[in-house]
Amino acid sequence: MADLIALSVVALPLWFVVSVWAGIDATRHSSHNAFLWGLSVFVGGILGLALYLNLGRDEPGMGRGTPGHSGSPNGVPSARTETVSCPNCHSLEEADRDTCRFCGESL
Repeated sequence: MADLIALSVVALPLWFVVSVWAGIDATRHSSHNAFLWGLSVFVGGILGLALYLNLGRDEPGMGRGTPGHSGSPNGVPSARTETVSCPNCHSLEEADRDTCRFCGESL
């Protein structure tokens, strides 16, 4: 019983920190509500964290907060291509595509 209490005293605050990190990270990298991502990571455990890392991080980061900064430390632009959102299904598509891969709608 004492082992379970000691484990929970260590694990719960650590897991709370992980869920707060997910919420803060979601403000920069997700188009969804950051509070809900943090809550789902806290309640969902490892599954919630895996879902956030695979599904929640759908937007690239903002770099260092300065306009025109490439986000890389040496100033070289990243290899990521520009994306646009489909007006019909809201999937992210490469900017040079004419139609959406998923719904066929014109971009």
